Order: sequence, then C-alpha cells, then structure tokens
Amino acid sequence: MADAGGAKAIEASKPEEKKKSPWLDAWHDPVAGMSCYSSFLCLADLVADGDHRLIMVDLKKRIRMYKGTTIQWEHKLPDVPCAVQAFYHEAANPPIPTLAVASGHRVLIFRNMRPSMQYRLPPIEIDPAEARIWEEMGQESADLQAGFEKLNTARENGVALSNLSIDFLAVEDLAAQAEYIRAHKDYLHEQQTSITCTEVLKQNMDEPTAVSMLVIGTENRMIYILNSDALNLAAKVKLEAVPTFISVLGLFDVEYRITVACRDGNIYTVKNGQVLSNVIELETQPVGLVRFDKNVYVGCMDNVIHCFHFKGKKNHSIYLPCPISCMSLLQITKSRVAKALVVALQNGEVRLYNGKHLIATVETNDVVSGIRLGTFGREEGSMVLSFKSGALMVKILQRNANLDGASINVGPPPEQDIPLDVPKKTKLYVEQTSREREQAIDMHRTFQRDLCKLRLSTARAYVNLLGTGHGPMSSSGGAQVRINAQVLGMGPQFKILVRVQNAGPVGSDGGHPSAGSARSERQRGLLTIEHPKAPAVPVGDLSMVVNGSPQQSFN
Repeated sequence: MADAGGAKAIEASKPEEKKKSPWLDAWHDPVAGMSCYSSFLCLADLVADGDHRLIMVDLKKRIRMYKGTTIQWEHKLPDVPCAVQAFYHEAANPPIPTLAVASGHRVLIFRNMRPSMQYRLPPIEIDPAEARIWEEMGQESADLQAGFEKLNTARENGVALSNLSIDFLAVEDLAAQAEYIRAHKDYLHEQQTSITCTEVLKQNMDEPTAVSMLVIGTENRMIYILNSDALNLAAKVKLEAVPTFISVLGLFDVEYRITVACRDGNIYTVKNGQVLSNVIELETQPVGLVRFDKNVYVGCMDNVIHCFHFKGKKNHSIYLPCPISCMSLLQITKSRVAKALVVALQNGEVRLYNGKHLIATVETNDVVSGIRLGTFGREEGSMVLSFKSGALMVKILQRNANLDGASINVGPPPEQDIPLDVPKKTKLYVEQTSREREQAIDMHRTFQRDLCKLRLSTARAYVNLLGTGHGPMSSSGGAQVRINAQVLGMGPQFKILVRVQNAGPVGSDGGHPSAGSARSERQRGLLTIEHPKAPAVPVGDLSMVVNGSPQQSFN
C-alpha cells in the first residue's frame, strides 16, 4: 500500500512539473523544409502594423517570410547567404524596416519586400610583391617556374596572397599553369573578401524603431560600419583575426562597444572605432556569443559557457553535458523587464539560464541548428527554433513565468536546514562550563606544567634505556660495536634484522695481509631471526668484526 501511495504521488507530481515549464507550444511545422542557422533568422515588423514577421534564408539561395503560420512571401537569391538583418534606414512614419541579406562580398537590400539595391564591400589591396610577380609572369617570355617559386617564397615569408595566387600554387603542371595565367592575368586587381557575421547598431537613439546602422565582419579581419542608407562606410576597424560572432552595445553618435569573438580563440573589444588592449583568451574555439548587460557569455567547443565582465574579468562558468549548438538572449521590455540566456544543445535540449542558475529545460527530440528570440506576431517572448531536419518550431514564454534565478533552490539540500536532535544541557554540564570559564588561566598553567613533567620523564627514561643497552642502538665499552635491531613485518610471522657495525678506530694488526682492506672499510653482518611459532626458515650468517678482524660467526 505504501508503494502504491508513493507511485500515485509521483504520477501526481509529473503534471505539476510540466505546468511549471515557462514555454507554451505555439506552432510546429515538421515539413517546413528550411534548415537555418541563427544568423539566417530574423524577426521584424515589415509592414508597421504591429504584426511581426519571421524572415528566413537558407543555403539553397532562398528567402522566405512567415506571417503567423503561413508563408507570405518567398524570393530567390543570387548567391548563398550568410546572414540576414532588419534595420531602419530613416525616421519615417510609419517606420518600415529594411532587410539586409549578406551574401559573399555583397549586402542585398530589400525594401517593401522587393529587391532595392546592393552594397559591395571595398576590395582587398593586393600586396605590391605579389602584383610585381604577376606582372612578370604576364609577359610572353616569362619563366613560369621562377614565378611559381617566388609566389611560394612570398607565402612562406608571411605575405597574404590573394585567392588567385593560392589557386595558382595548387597547379603543378607547367602547361596548366600557362593556361591559368592566360585566363586570369587580368583579374588580379579584383580580389574580394567575404562576409562572416553581421549585427545592427543604433545611431543616435535607443528606441526599437530608431535609425540604425549595419556592422559587418569580413574574412580579411575587418569590421565595417555602414551608414544608415547602407551605401557608404561610416567606420572600419582592423582586427588581429577573422571575426565569427559580433555583439554591439551603445549608440554610434554617443559611445558604442563592439564585442567580437574571432577564430584565434580570443575576444576583442572595439570602443568608438579603437581596439582595446584587454583581450579575453579562451581555451577552445567559440561557438556562440551573447552580451548580457555588463557580462559577456561565450560558449566554447569544450561544452562550457564562460561568463566574463566586459573588462575581461571572469565571473563563472557553466558546464554542459554535450556540445553547444547555438545561443541567444531572451529580452522582454514591454510587459516587464527581464533577461535570460537561452542555450540549445546537440542532444535536443533547450536550456534557459538566469545568470548561472538553470530555470527550465525543453526537450525537442531533434538537433537545433538555429534559434531566434523576439516578438513574433504580437507576442514579445517568442522563441523560433530551426532544426537540422528542416522542421520549424515556435514557442511562447508565459506572461507570468518566473525568470528570477534567486528563487531557485541551489546549493546544499534542504535536509541541511533541519535541526539536529541535540539533548538538553544538564545542570552538571552548566556547572562544569562555568568553572572552566572562571578558572581558564589556572587550568592552562596546570596543563603546561604537567606537559613539561611528562616530557622530562620521557627523556630520562630514554637516556636510561640507552645506558642499559636496550635502545635501538647499543655499543659495548671495550669493543665499540654498534648494534641496531629492526623488525620487518607484522602479525604471526616476522623477521628481526640485526646490524652489527664496528664504530671504533682500527688498531695494529701485526702486519696482517688484509690489514689495508680492513682499515679502509667497515664490515657489516646481518642476522635474521624468525618468530618461535613460525615455520623454520634458514637463519642468515652474522659476522662480527672487532677492531677490523672477524671474531665470531653464527650459522
């Protein structure tokens, strides 16, 4: 009966645990057919009617827009995209955002769901040494093998070669090299870079519909900030490595910070166009970057999320059971002010953290490839999940969900707060305590006096033991022989190892032939004695040496 009651209690607790989950299932489309990364997802109010749309791009060169659960618009892209962002290029009424799709070295601009224009990134400057080598190889009587060796030497010396030269060094046949030069000698000055990551920076107002600017990270270790019209450069910054994740904070016209995670495993901070000297070094490569107030959360390939202060000091780390798929920030500002960190894992779990406290875990039964949090439709706390299988899922945060990490029970178990059943203090205990408190000085002096007497008695007994020859080392007065006994083993069977050593000066031996060797070294003997009750074991030989000559042997 007790087991049945316990089972009923467990079954009754399961639905209560499900009700405590802060997420509500809004929509799930298993056949959406678009597998997107986090940078491929965007939420924006494209029509300024208060109904936010979901914009998605994928590796199949498609851009799609969802209104609620229906596909409202889809378009074909000219190249494979790498990111999509929505920004406001002007202060209009009503405010209608602009879509920017990063693809290769171009930024495709969509306005009113139509292609409007494109911006091309500045080309990469060719190294003068590389340009001179290509100019020599472009001549009719040029030595291609010598040019090949010069390009290879330039690469070994640290010259950043263009893609054209790198592809040329991969060609080994001489005839193929000549054909390659004839086909590409006029394209050397058209080296282009590629976009790796994008973000949006507010220009002069911290409002949801304020004029904003695009921040672009590229393969040539540059950070470009475009004007609000996305036609000209407003600023550019040179980094030490290729940026992979970008997080921005502040206003461009006032003060701004750009936190960049790069491929060299470091995190750099750009403040007002200048790269700061404080660099955060990671143990492994970063897989996600989230800015949380004054803290920076970085997910790494070793299944750990590190939290740093924006000045570089490490706050704490969160250890996860499996690799991290993607990370994002949940931010609510309308109904209430709340922020939380959302982490998707490779095992299908989506975890919600407030600081270092785990608030909730959602099982999706699929590998999450991309995540985006924001306003979808008219719900502010929406979470859009894109899966590796091409499925699409939308969850909504409950309006009364508790995101306070302080209310979560962490640390020691609750049993620690249960008081122990300590017996009451007796009258004798109280009297003894009061006596010790009143006579503490006298008790301490008595203890020290008795301790000194004990030490003196022990020292005297040890001296007497050595004098009678019962100590660990003994010596006779005439022969000056040192004897040391040692017990080996314990239990019913043990051995006693006796070492006998001549410790006195060696006298005259009357011209004995071995006198020199007897004087030059001390001879030792060993005697092994078994316990009387132990089985009979052969006893070793003991040779005693007195004044350098053997006197007695035991067999």
